[in-house]
Amino acid sequence: MLKRFATAFIIIPPFLLLLYAGPSYILCIMVSITVILGLYEFYAMTLPESGVGEKIGGIVLGTILCVLFQWAPSGAIILFLGIILIALFLGHAFFSEKLSVVPHRIGITFLGIIYVPFLLSHVILINKLPQGVFWVLLLLSTVWVGDTFALLFGSWWGRHKLSPQISPHKTIEGFFACFVGAILAVFAFRALFLPEVTVVDALAVGTGIALFGQLGDLSESMIKRGAKVKDSGGLIPGHGGMLDRLDSFLFAASFLYYFLVYKMFPGVS
Repeated sequence: MLKRFATAFIIIPPFLLLLYAGPSYILCIMVSITVILGLYEFYAMTLPESGVGEKIGGIVLGTILCVLFQWAPSGAIILFLGIILIALFLGHAFFSEKLSVVPHRIGITFLGIIYVPFLLSHVILINKLPQGVFWVLLLLSTVWVGDTFALLFGSWWGRHKLSPQISPHKTIEGFFACFVGAILAVFAFRALFLPEVTVVDALAVGTGIALFGQLGDLSESMIKRGAKVKDSGGLIPGHGGMLDRLDSFLFAASFLYYFLVYKMFPGVS
């Protein structure tokens, strides 16, 4: 646990400085780099027997998708998802030697693109909203505080398993502690930077981020159990792989963006 906190304190401050003080596209660059690493780990777990070219193709398409989230309208993003699917079918039609595995590989490759770059790139969309950088920082701090509360309280007082088959170490006590930490983080951030946010909206944001963050955590744990690995990788000391750090953000970022668009900033997208 000490290694986890030490790594976080080394990585987080320069990241936050770049995000707050850098140009708007710096977040797109950071998300793209994160997506490359996350997709590499995802395909290493789920497509261990696939060739390097197939994995690189999925990573390249996913990275292009991130760039479209920064510069292109939503219609172009939807169009590109269709192009990705067509490209996967064509690629396998001309280069696959074993047709019996084609549906599986196309499905997993496309799932990886939806699961990592599509979901995570909603952070880019959040950053483009009014006061977007503060909402991105709120998302980061809320997920981190919620995860920390779940880890600490689950380790100290956790007695009842949440889902033993998927994640034997997660507890119901830690699950509810995450909500407490996330809501406290949102209210603290609201008091410092976003005083115009109502109490009801702050509660909804904290609750939603906690719920969808833990759903993302459980989803990645399910993928790892299916792949029979403990961590998605060993990139970050004390934390595992990049995907192990992304899991809570994937669904939470999507939730926060659509909540903001439809509740806080209707008509803005």
